[in-house]
Amino acid sequence: MTRSPVVPLGDGTWVPTVAPWANYSGPVMLQADGGIWDSHGTVTTRDSLLGPIYLIFQEVIDPHEPAATFLISYHNELMTIRNAVFSQPYYSRHDRVHLQRGEVKPFLKTYFNEVASLADRETYTFWEHYFGGSPHKTHEEGWFLMQTRWMLYLEKGDTLEFLGGVPRSFLAGGRRIDLDGVASYFGPASLHVETSPDQRRIVAHVECRTDRRPRAIEIRLPHPAGLRPQGIKGGTYESATETVRIEPFSGEAEVELLFAPAP
Repeated sequence: MTRSPVVPLGDGTWVPTVAPWANYSGPVMLQADGGIWDSHGTVTTRDSLLGPIYLIFQEVIDPHEPAATFLISYHNELMTIRNAVFSQPYYSRHDRVHLQRGEVKPFLKTYFNEVASLADRETYTFWEHYFGGSPHKTHEEGWFLMQTRWMLYLEKGDTLEFLGGVPRSFLAGGRRIDLDGVASYFGPASLHVETSPDQRRIVAHVECRTDRRPRAIEIRLPHPAGLRPQGIKGGTYESATETVRIEPFSGEAEVELLFAPAP
């Protein structure tokens, strides 16, 4: 980072950049030290698909430290369109970083633009490239499923977070979300969430009874109209993230949120 150029962002700020390997000055796509870097239909391949964001994904850099903010900011500015990268988008791990940072809208922008761009309308399998190269790619299908898994539940240290990336429309009146015995780092876990037809009540039941169960549970319960609850049972509510935290977690818990009628 110390030998790499800073770049402007669309909001008027500037951030440092990082090379994809040691001893190059910044992203190779910027050509600071020369070279030929085009591959797989783009010049951003090494910086985006194989670049330093993997340090966050592999837990070398914490997602909330300043270096992570720099990495995700210039990556999304220079190397994405609608927050999907220019080539083989399921190789880029900015998707998970957004979830770890609580950035739901950027994650969903990535999620839906990637699947809409690569899922074949006839076979429902995935292409590897936007330009129609390499059909029926299990790599892309696997990472789409993993993105969906992270959307529904994601481990954060000793905490198991549920629904951290779901659109609020998933909790529209009368809808349910049911996860039965899903595989987590803490063992099998289950979550059942239901919104009342009038959208004035959301209830959740969570279980994880293993010997290595998480110390805390977080359940994000975004009201479909963006309302904040007037009544909270079963945990501590954080308004900024629309999340209920249950700590300590005994292996089973019930949560209930009560809302006033929408204006």
